[in-house]
Amino acid sequence: MSEFIEDYTPSFGALFGRGILITILGILMIVFTYASILIGDVLAAVLLIFLGISVLTTGPAFFGREKRTWWMVILGILIIIIGILGILFPVMFTVYLVYLAAFAALFSGITDLVAAFTGKIGTAGKILSGISGVLGILLSILFLVQPLISAFTIIDVAGMFLIAFGVLAIIEAFIVRSAAKKA
Repeated sequence: MSEFIEDYTPSFGALFGRGILITILGILMIVFTYASILIGDVLAAVLLIFLGISVLTTGPAFFGREKRTWWMVILGILIIIIGILGILFPVMFTVYLVYLAAFAALFSGITDLVAAFTGKIGTAGKILSGISGVLGILLSILFLVQPLISAFTIIDVAGMFLIAFGVLAIIEAFIVRSAAKKA
């Protein structure tokens, strides 16, 4: 078992290269925020088009059997139309994606609050769940009130996280190289 782990330990070059690329991507996301939003919108729209085609051609599989019904055909067509509209109107698509994130944050916040008051978890868990619930609801309100500013903020924060992960990957590369020299 330990031979398997040693054989597949990432090399210094792989970790260092990944760290550099992730850091550069994070910097580019922060510097070119608007372009990053548009690229994300186009990628999401293309993904929706492929998803719609998949729903149209195969439908969902239940217990290993494909099941295609008329409502799956309509759903597939609607998904494709939404994807095409996302490519044609990227700013509007951004607003809708932020609204989707807002409703997800709202749902998550409400469920966390419910878990805090009704869940059978410890006191610390209830407190953390309650704080998470309140923050989720506040985040959803912010997203709903200012969707475009929120989109820019999401991209900038994602860029910051990428820079942090890139720097950590570079540090990990040097740790791996140091450990390999000692061995």
